[in-house]
Amino acid sequence: MNIQRRLAMLSILFGIVFAAGIAGFWILGRFAGMQPTVLECAYQTVITLATVGNKTPELANVWFGQIFIIGLIISGMGVLLVFVTTVTAFIVEGEMRSIYRRKKMDKALDKIRDHVIVCGAGDTGGYVIEELIGSQHPMVIVDSSEERIRRILDQHPKAFIPYVVGPAADDDVLNRAGLARAKGIVAALPDDRDNLFITVTARQTSPKARIVARAADAPAEQRLKRAGADAVVSPSRIGGMRMASEIARPQVVSFMDNMLRARDMALRIEELPMTASCSMVGKALRDTDLRSKADLLVLAIRDSSGEHFLYNPPPEHVLEEGSTLIVLGPVESVHRIRNNL
Repeated sequence: MNIQRRLAMLSILFGIVFAAGIAGFWILGRFAGMQPTVLECAYQTVITLATVGNKTPELANVWFGQIFIIGLIISGMGVLLVFVTTVTAFIVEGEMRSIYRRKKMDKALDKIRDHVIVCGAGDTGGYVIEELIGSQHPMVIVDSSEERIRRILDQHPKAFIPYVVGPAADDDVLNRAGLARAKGIVAALPDDRDNLFITVTARQTSPKARIVARAADAPAEQRLKRAGADAVVSPSRIGGMRMASEIARPQVVSFMDNMLRARDMALRIEELPMTASCSMVGKALRDTDLRSKADLLVLAIRDSSGEHFLYNPPPEHVLEEGSTLIVLGPVESVHRIRNNL
């Protein structure tokens, strides 16, 4: 039984003991020839449980009154002692848990590398976080509201995601999130000015990091791109394209939704860069283990210049250094191969 439930049960028990004390003093007082009021009975119950005295000698001098007072003191003090002990444990345990969580969080923030910083855990940022958790990308969440962050993370109790509580448009907050070591920054705050500040700061601190920013309108898109954002996303534009796709190609939309939301089949469209140390460079696509062992389907290949895509590449296509494979398959397979590149 957790502490919160124990406290609730003890509160109910103490209330029952207190009510029984009032009723007992009122009934026994009548037997002893007294005419006590409810307030007098409540007062007598309090001072009896507190063991500071007894204001009803008429009851204390008769056997049934003595038995009642003994029982009330034993039961009341027992419940009160357990209640106080539980409250103390709740405070101490909560404080210790908070200290442990902060130390664990600080240690994780100091160690994390090549991660994505998600600035903003609101409507837009929440979807970004969900997808990064699903695709197992390391990240740090930054938001001014810990409640918003916890609401998202509570849906993924097995995932430990470091986070920083504070305004994302603040140099110290971004530095604590490991901005200089991050490989990507998502500026998903509702205010374009904050996203612009994050973009400028991130580009100056981490020139090689990929920056993706949210923009409310077209002028904001241009400002963010000039400030150094690699990509700018407009929720209004994406929403319009989604609505059009629901009309023009509903089955394709259903396929993508099922792929992204299915919990029992973690499939994603991912990318695999062909680095100089990659063992697949120089091999024909058919000679790799992508399909047979990793269960990955190569949808396209982007050439080393980054300007052209080869869609549905043939089996005899030879993989070149600097190219990037666009694959569809299990997340675990993608990570396993990526770690061995």
